[in-house]
Amino acid sequence: MRNAFTVRAVLKQLPVRVESAAAYGDRLLLGTANGALLVYQVAEPAGDKLPTLLLVDTKKSFARRAIEYLGVVKEAGVLVCLADNLVTLYDLHTLSNATPLNNTKGAHIVATHTAVDQVDGIPTLVSKVAVYGKRRIVVLEWRNAEFYKTFEFTSPEKIIAMQFAASGLLTLSTAREFLTLQIPLGQWDDLFPADTSSLRTLAGGGFGAAAHAAGSVMYGRSDEGAYGPGNRGNNQDPSSYSSYSGQDQQAATQQPPLANNSTNAATTTAAASGSMWGSWTLGLAGSSTEAKTTIARMPGEKLLLCHKDIGVFINSAGKLCRQEYAEPMSFMRAPSGITYTSSYAVAISSDTGSSAQHPSTSNSASPETSRFNVEVRNIATQALVQSLFLSEEQPLHVFNGSGGKQVWAIGLHTVWRLIPMPIEQQVEDVLAAGQYDEALSLVSQSDNILESEKEELTVKIRWLRARWLFREQAKYEDALAEFTDLGATPTEVIALCPERVAGDLAEDISDIEADHGGDADGDQDGGRLAGSKPESSDSTEPPAGDDSSKQSGHPKPARKRAKPKQVLWKDALYAVMRYLTEHRRWLQRAMADSKREIDYVVRVLDDDNDDDENNSDDRDDGGSNKGAENSRPPSKSGSGRTQSKRQGSQSDDDGDSLPHVRLQRLAFSLETMKIPVAAMARVVDTTLLKVYLECSPGLLGPLLRVKNYCDVEQSEGLLTEHKRYTELVDLYHGKGLYRNALQLLQTQGMAEPQQNGLRGTFPIVRYLLRLPSAQYELVLEYARWPLQVGLEREQAERTASGESGAAENSSATHSSVVSDDEDEDWPKPSVIVSMVFADDRPAAVSFPRTRVASYLRQLSLKLTVQYLAYVFDTWDDTTPALHDDMVAAYLGLVEENEGRDDEHELRRRLQLFLKTSHQYSPEKALARLPDDRLFEERALILSRLGRHEQALCLLVFSVADLALAEQYCVENLDNCANVFVLLLGILVSDPPTDIADNEAEQIRAEEASKEPADDGKSTDFLQKDLEAVRTRMHRRFAGHLLSKYHQNIPANSALRLLPLDMEFTHDLFVYLRGQLCALDQDMRASNVVRNLRIGEDFQARRQLQRLQSGYVVVSDTRTCPQCLKRIGSGTAFAVIPPSRTNPGDAPVVVHYSCWQRQKSALKLADAATSRLHAADGFGDHDVENEDGVSPSASESFAPAARVSLKWA
Repeated sequence: MRNAFTVRAVLKQLPVRVESAAAYGDRLLLGTANGALLVYQVAEPAGDKLPTLLLVDTKKSFARRAIEYLGVVKEAGVLVCLADNLVTLYDLHTLSNATPLNNTKGAHIVATHTAVDQVDGIPTLVSKVAVYGKRRIVVLEWRNAEFYKTFEFTSPEKIIAMQFAASGLLTLSTAREFLTLQIPLGQWDDLFPADTSSLRTLAGGGFGAAAHAAGSVMYGRSDEGAYGPGNRGNNQDPSSYSSYSGQDQQAATQQPPLANNSTNAATTTAAASGSMWGSWTLGLAGSSTEAKTTIARMPGEKLLLCHKDIGVFINSAGKLCRQEYAEPMSFMRAPSGITYTSSYAVAISSDTGSSAQHPSTSNSASPETSRFNVEVRNIATQALVQSLFLSEEQPLHVFNGSGGKQVWAIGLHTVWRLIPMPIEQQVEDVLAAGQYDEALSLVSQSDNILESEKEELTVKIRWLRARWLFREQAKYEDALAEFTDLGATPTEVIALCPERVAGDLAEDISDIEADHGGDADGDQDGGRLAGSKPESSDSTEPPAGDDSSKQSGHPKPARKRAKPKQVLWKDALYAVMRYLTEHRRWLQRAMADSKREIDYVVRVLDDDNDDDENNSDDRDDGGSNKGAENSRPPSKSGSGRTQSKRQGSQSDDDGDSLPHVRLQRLAFSLETMKIPVAAMARVVDTTLLKVYLECSPGLLGPLLRVKNYCDVEQSEGLLTEHKRYTELVDLYHGKGLYRNALQLLQTQGMAEPQQNGLRGTFPIVRYLLRLPSAQYELVLEYARWPLQVGLEREQAERTASGESGAAENSSATHSSVVSDDEDEDWPKPSVIVSMVFADDRPAAVSFPRTRVASYLRQLSLKLTVQYLAYVFDTWDDTTPALHDDMVAAYLGLVEENEGRDDEHELRRRLQLFLKTSHQYSPEKALARLPDDRLFEERALILSRLGRHEQALCLLVFSVADLALAEQYCVENLDNCANVFVLLLGILVSDPPTDIADNEAEQIRAEEASKEPADDGKSTDFLQKDLEAVRTRMHRRFAGHLLSKYHQNIPANSALRLLPLDMEFTHDLFVYLRGQLCALDQDMRASNVVRNLRIGEDFQARRQLQRLQSGYVVVSDTRTCPQCLKRIGSGTAFAVIPPSRTNPGDAPVVVHYSCWQRQKSALKLADAATSRLHAADGFGDHDVENEDGVSPSASESFAPAARVSLKWA
């Protein structure tokens, strides 16, 4: 419990007996037993001073007998007085002009009410006074301070309590049940039985049969008059039985509440004497030992219907407030009077002895050994807040004034004032007990603070509650959801994490203490162990005593905290991980919307409360955040002194001032600051990386492979410490630190085998694929190492394979097996080139190809050829320099592999490139060729230069391959039509002297193999007959060419070249026959073409003659058939030829202007017809010509193409 009120006896030992009281404004009215009226002025001093009462007037003969009830209708200016069972009205300002109400004789219960109602659609101030006596209820009504009307109703039963629920609804209680009366309809409705069992079941939400000793069940009545059971499952609302209708009902339910609503007393009780008092009124009739039924007004147009120690709430429509109050309000003792403030319900009881602990107070102080007669409860949470003992005498009645801001308690000779503690101090006390929901309820109900301050205080409490849920209750998701709803900066959440995660933002708590559950001092309310859960509840000390009129029921206990449980940080970090991930998405959306700054709520400690900060007893709730400035460490020894000072000041009975307010947990402010999105993203991403390292290392890759804002320095150190090199590479890549990533990959690739996934050259090769095109310099720099390693390994393999010996072969085999196992980590150079350079990636396509080719040429010509072949075949690159590089690379490879098995394949590929490529420079390529070899390649280059004769000479004499020369002629026939003639001339002529004559060597070798020379015999025969053998072979091949390609060798050219002594063979016969046949065929084709052209010319002449024979006669008397006007010699006219259907008709001559008008009219008519046909579905069967006129119209009105004119 806590101190919600400080009670002071403002009037003691009055010489007269007080029977009733009322308060309004700064006046306190006391009605005495001898009929006198005491009028006091209430002075509310500024500051912490106590209020004082000054007797300003005494009305000795105000009534003939004891004043049983005083009620104030301030809006009507009326004082209602009940004395001698008769109600009398007085002028409130002069306390005179008594008006007795004779129709209220025998009255003993009075209730008042004032509110704004809609009367005929007009807001009207309506005040009512209800009087009960002799089974009759009289209701007096004022409208806008003018008396309006009196209503009388007959009561079916004896009424023991009465109160207005609204202007049109009066709530009453009999000994058995609660009723409602609709005014002015006079309709009675049953609510529910007036017994504790029914009330407890009603508020608890049960709809089944109640285990009631009297056998009654809830809600409604059956046809026989007994109460029938209800069922919540069929959606039957027990409050529906109290519904009423009519104009007054609508006014009561739809009117807005009046700001300064002058209501009746908060309590309407029925005692043995039958006294009743209301909102600013009081009816005193002494104490009663019987159980009372009380109807008390509560804030928000609600009523508290209480029987014995159980009460339920109803609204202004008479319905149960089931959603707002799930449980009944249970008092520790049956109250004899109840009133209210904005936050609390204050009840007094006549029994001051000990009572059994109520279930609703199981978490509060035990009252078993305490004595109290005032009980304070929170209206919203119904929790017990404070119990007071008024020791001067027994309080008989309690009421409020000034709209609930003043609370008075009245005894026979004593008047007490219950002064509320400052709301900030109450909140501090509630927070000290860890009751954050109670604190929120207290602030939301309080009307002692401005709305802006209320909102600020609510946010602070929610802030502290979120920290408390995270640190002590281990409700991480709830805490983080609260922080998110408050708009807190993520640094506030990060600060709650261990130092290894929070870093510089961590609060002053060590990970070792958190992991092992260290002890916290008893006066440290928030606890120093983040995330721990307390194992024991608060303890309670016995009351301090009852020797004075003070707060003696339950002083604030000294709280003791048990050793917290061991914290499972992994659960907390998982929750933080989800929170940061969601916040990261939110930041990404803000960046996508081009937001540069975001508003966050930041906690800043106050500078003007040094003593409270140094003596803070809650390191968690009021503790500092290293992210905020002006933070101070807690003082363990100071908190006890602060609490002692507070208790001492509150229990100082002799002082005339209120306790001093000390703010500890609320000694901070929440400010909305604009924080750059990039800065917050850096904090969130860096912390998220730390959390992943702690609990989910597998999520590091997805975080670092996308765009992130992790701090490079911190992240680099953490990843290196945890040996997360793969993720470190991703971090470098995301930050654009490509050189750092490549250096790390090269270092790890050369390291000893380890389980890091970066062994070998494949990781760095794979990373090179990720680099953008602008980083081609880095690609060339760091691709050299894997290429060189691959080339060295290939060289080592070739060396090992070439060694001889059994032992050496065995060792080489073993080395080869090892190499095969590691091929995946050590890719071959060709694979590297195909991955990094010869690839369809945009970066690889945009690399400077000349630079890449030069780079690869320094390493290996084979790699250069591989790259350039991909460039030409895939990308169709036509850069001459690259094609020249390709020729140079091939020539270099051929030279390197001379005499090896690969030479033939390389020459084949070179020759194919020389044939297919048209971009290389033949001159440069020819200059690179050696003089004594590669004659086929030289011939191909010479053909590109158009020097076919030289090329054929090389093929015939240097290459000594006549078939290859024949193929050359076939391939170059389109470029050179007489290429076969050139070859024929070479075959029948002597070899040139400026080329190598390898053919002669070949002939000698063949002749030597046929007739090998004996020992001692001369070889002059071979030398002598060499030319004869060559001539015979060439002439035979020449005949082959003449017979096979006779259509490509003109006879006039071939016959001049053939020597006279050439033998007339069959091949020559075939050639001559083919030539003669071709000549005859050409002659026949020429004759056919000549005859066709003669016939075509004859037809054209006849057509011209026919066209020129047509004419029309235009005389001076000829008229136009359209306008009937004469066609003169100077008039433009048109001749319309006869139609195709009637070719025998004569042509028609009309004016040219008439023909144009007729043509336009036909166009319009055809267009209209087309639209009509389109509407009827006959769209496209009529086709127009270019001028938009149908074919028939064109034929009829087109001028003649050629007409001879004859003038008569």
